[in-house]
Amino acid sequence: MRKAYILFVSVLFFIFLTGCQSEEIIKKKEKEPLPNHSVFNLDEESIKELENGSLKGTPLKVAKDVVMSDIEEAWGTPHEHHDYEDIQTYSYIIDNQRFVINEDEMKEIYSVHVELDYTKEQILELMGEPTQAGNIFLYEKEHHVIQFEKFGDKWRLIIRVK
Repeated sequence: MRKAYILFVSVLFFIFLTGCQSEEIIKKKEKEPLPNHSVFNLDEESIKELENGSLKGTPLKVAKDVVMSDIEEAWGTPHEHHDYEDIQTYSYIIDNQRFVINEDEMKEIYSVHVELDYTKEQILELMGEPTQAGNIFLYEKEHHVIQFEKFGDKWRLIIRVK
């Protein structure tokens, strides 16, 4: 009888400890606050604008009516420019956030990249399940593809023409 009592108390003590540890794990898994970039942030409004090819709070838009001179008028000369003959790549760093614009030989902007400090979990929570899952998250919209890929310690958002 004494052995049964000791076993019973031991099991209760073990359950108590396990419960305390679970509470600590739950507290640790509480949502981390979303990063607040000074130029572009993911939120409901910016996600709607992404679906139309534009980045809220920036002069950037993947559309035929936006050209590099429009962006240069708003942000000045790019910090970097790479000439790959058919493709021109322009890079800006605005308030510690990197933006890359790709322009084709017809002077049309066909993709825009922006570096984000979000976690994988935060991106999935904000964007929902991707159209195509994997290491790269693809969200196919009517005219554009919104893509997230890990790049070093940051995530890169790429919006491009479909």
